[in-house]
Amino acid sequence: MGIFDNYSIAFPARDAFYYGLSREFYDQFIEFRDVFDLASNFMDEDLREIAYENPNIKPELHTVCFITHCIALYKLLLMYVKKPLAAIGFSQGEFTAVSAAGAVSFPEILKLVYELEILLINNVAIKKGSMARVMELDRETLRECCSFVDPERERIAISITYSQDQNVVSGGDEEIKRLSKIAKEKGARWVIPLNGGGAFHSPLCRNILQKSGRIFDKYKFHDTEYAVFSCVDGEMAMDGESIKEKLSRQISMPIAWDTLVRNQKEYGSKCILEMGSGCTISGNTRIIDDSITCKWINNVDDFRTITGFA
Repeated sequence: MGIFDNYSIAFPARDAFYYGLSREFYDQFIEFRDVFDLASNFMDEDLREIAYENPNIKPELHTVCFITHCIALYKLLLMYVKKPLAAIGFSQGEFTAVSAAGAVSFPEILKLVYELEILLINNVAIKKGSMARVMELDRETLRECCSFVDPERERIAISITYSQDQNVVSGGDEEIKRLSKIAKEKGARWVIPLNGGGAFHSPLCRNILQKSGRIFDKYKFHDTEYAVFSCVDGEMAMDGESIKEKLSRQISMPIAWDTLVRNQKEYGSKCILEMGSGCTISGNTRIIDDSITCKWINNVDDFRTITGFA
């Protein structure tokens, strides 16, 4: 049985943009360039320059560029292999997943993501917050630490679940500092600050839900060609309205990555194939279940190995 008999296509979060995107695809495949040029015309921006030549400019378009790169790579992949059993995406990568599966057309998904990025960038509370990865501390103990630091549960919370003793917290800077100290006192082996650019998937994001809801209201979500697994609850859906409802809540909700990974395996996926750069999904998936086969396409050599394209 080959990896393409039943596989999940996987799309990383925006952070993978900063590992550097391979320009080889743009230079060597006209089909890839066509997708990028379509997106550039749609956004009225030179996305190629931002993605491959000067990635330090226009940070508000970094997620747009990364989604474009991943979708172009996915469309190129489908010229050589069959469609996946399911799509999964980590954080912002879920927007790529729902577009790949047909819930929102490309490049329309780029406008939705861009509007949300502007909303997040302009929110002072979120920008001034931070995230930290807590390792070798029981999740329930970590949750108790969050409650001790923030009894009202308005400024800090567990934001990503990987395993019972490896999770991420997100919130205000001061709360993260206090939590880090308490977590170490409770036995955490490491508390690693993350350079995520803000307190994402935290209670601090709730104050933009009304505005983000109005943004989502402008977009119609369609039923998908195949299953999409939600970061919010780890469950699959193919109904457009259900996917839209969950995705609209993802901004302020923790990412249930452990549940998602297990559920897509139970659904029948034999392999996770990751698009983009950095292999972040593959690494975090192996924490949950090291029996899952993980493959990735970062560059043209990876593409040739995976597809057999000469």
